[in-house]
Amino acid sequence: MINPVPIFQIPKKGLYFLSLGGIGEIGANCYLYASDNKWIMIDLGLSFADEKFPGIDLLVPQIDFLEQIKDNLEAIIISHGHEDHAGALAFFVDKINCPVYATGFTTSLIKNRLKELGKLNDVNFKLINLKKSITLNNFDLEFISTTHSIPEPYSIIISTKYGKLLHTADWKIDTNPLIGKSFNKQSFKDLGDEGLLALIGDSTNADILGYSKSEYEVKEELTKIFSRYNYRIIATCFSSNITRMESIAFAAKKNNRKVAVIGRSMRRTIEAAKENGYINNLSNFISEEEAQFIPRQNLVIICPGSQGEKRSSLYRIAYNSHKHVNLESGDLVIFSSRDIPGNEKTINNLKNLLIRQKIEIISCEDELVHVSGHGYAEEIKKMYEWTRPYISIPVHGEPQHLLAHSKLAQASQVPITKILENGLCLKIGPEEPKVCASIKTGKMIVEGNKLYKSDIDFIKARRKFSFEGIILVSVIINNDYSLHKDIKISLNGLPIDNLNNIEMNFKENFLNEYLLLSKDKKSSDLILTDLIKKVVRQMLRSNSSKKPEVNSHILRL
Repeated sequence: MINPVPIFQIPKKGLYFLSLGGIGEIGANCYLYASDNKWIMIDLGLSFADEKFPGIDLLVPQIDFLEQIKDNLEAIIISHGHEDHAGALAFFVDKINCPVYATGFTTSLIKNRLKELGKLNDVNFKLINLKKSITLNNFDLEFISTTHSIPEPYSIIISTKYGKLLHTADWKIDTNPLIGKSFNKQSFKDLGDEGLLALIGDSTNADILGYSKSEYEVKEELTKIFSRYNYRIIATCFSSNITRMESIAFAAKKNNRKVAVIGRSMRRTIEAAKENGYINNLSNFISEEEAQFIPRQNLVIICPGSQGEKRSSLYRIAYNSHKHVNLESGDLVIFSSRDIPGNEKTINNLKNLLIRQKIEIISCEDELVHVSGHGYAEEIKKMYEWTRPYISIPVHGEPQHLLAHSKLAQASQVPITKILENGLCLKIGPEEPKVCASIKTGKMIVEGNKLYKSDIDFIKARRKFSFEGIILVSVIINNDYSLHKDIKISLNGLPIDNLNNIEMNFKENFLNEYLLLSKDKKSSDLILTDLIKKVVRQMLRSNSSKKPEVNSHILRL
């Protein structure tokens, strides 16, 4: 018999690691470290919702555990500005009582979302200078510049009395980055020479052989592609990928094209980049209103929607519902991103819609229009070669990625590898590492600007409606308790053709049951609601295998 993992008790001594999101999944990154009951959090990100959450776009990690440690949480450190690492922060400002540390560009991105929610002044931001360390009660933090698909990424050295940890965050080795600092290989080597207790590392591309390519190569390829096409070009990428937007704008300028950026999220990213000294050397940007008057052959549009999101600019453009942009036969759409697992179906649906309109499509399967911001297997092996940790903890990836990462660590002679799950607390030291406790984790849904538990009733109802359909019955009761002759039935999502027959049968069956009720029962809306459901379901047994939701309106005159 397997002994259950004990319920979490807040440790008073020792060094601990706990993930609230980001292990076994892509997105919603949220990691906690404790040293002698003082805590820090690294990242607080969101993820995309799938078909299990109808009508929902975003999920955030469940962080109820913060209530237990709120007086001992010293800092939140945001490793970079991507939404899967920083996007959830704005939704949890009421639960945060500590400073939030981030670089200038990342801070600008977070403030944009805070401003949307009316919470701009509710967070105590501290600016990270990558050349300076941060000293907290039980932690000393240092930063190593890395390269990624966004400016100002870095890895974090966490020094404690029990040893040093390295939280790599998202990284790759790009020897020719277009924006920001170069990858600081020497600092990782120095850390290995000093002695590293544990590496907590990005696993996203651990199962891909070789080395990742450089963003510089994408810029060169885009320049060549743009020269081959004579009509309008639309390039879609992630809203926070300012490096890719810079590459697209450069390629456009080389080919005598203006660039219109469509979508608030992308425009905010560009504003944040300019605030922090990036892409100020590009002068070919125009407004989306001006784009209407630019000849097709002289225009490039950058917009979000690479994941097939139904509320995105590209989706509206594809359905000819955008007020400023209409596609024409021969135009080109470039999907300059990777498909996030789970989004393949919606992306393919969008591509098929474009193809039916005789729009040409290029994606990363066709040409080098995207490179990942995450290191491949050989880069991860290099990281282990430099740092030589005693313990490896793979994070940021689905199970297949975590397993591939662990095998790379083992092949690199790392003595101990621990594959965890969200909610499992690992005691890293002193003594040998072991899982010591568990807490409840999960996701919350973002509906509008509010958060709800993922198992809330209205989501269950939406799910049921989408699979089983819904029937609405309206019944009028006269003041003498007789039934009014007008009974209305509405059907949604059910394969029933003859509504008149349904209404007639319902009236007859319901009337027979209703006449048997006492006056007290006829006065009860609850009893009548149950009776309506009973009659409807009896009728449907012979017509449909579905068990739809039955709602009723009972009106009394």
